[in-house]
Amino acid sequence: SKKHPPVCVCPLPGPHNLTCVSYKHPSVRGALGGAGGAAAGAVRCPPGQCCVGIWNRSQALVQGCWGGRGDACSSATCAPSPAGHPGSSVLLCLCHGHLCNGNASGTATATGTAVGLG
Repeated sequence: SKKHPPVCVCPLPGPHNLTCVSYKHPSVRGALGGAGGAAAGAVRCPPGQCCVGIWNRSQALVQGCWGGRGDACSSATCAPSPAGHPGSSVLLCLCHGHLCNGNASGTATATGTAVGLG
C-alpha cells in the first residue's frame, strides 16, 4: 500500500485553507486581500496566506487575508502593534489561527479596551 505523508495540523507559517474574518469599513476604499463588505463575514484564504486585521482606536477598518510573506504571521492570535509612525492610532495584526483576526487582544496599552466585532 502507498504510504501517505503525515498531515500537519500545526500552525506553521504559510498555512493552508485558513479562514479569516472578512470585513471592510465603509470609509475604506480599494480592495484588500478578500476583505468583504460592511457586514463581517468569513473568507477562506489562498494557500500560504494568513489573516490581517487593521483597527483605529475605536473600530475595525479592514479584516481579511494577507498575501505578504508568511513568516510575518508568526502568531496564532491577533496582538496588534502600531502601524506606521510611533504613536499611530492605527493598529495592525497578522496571525495564522482560524478567524484569529476577529478581535484584537493585547490592545489595552494602545486603546484602553480590546476592540472586537461589535
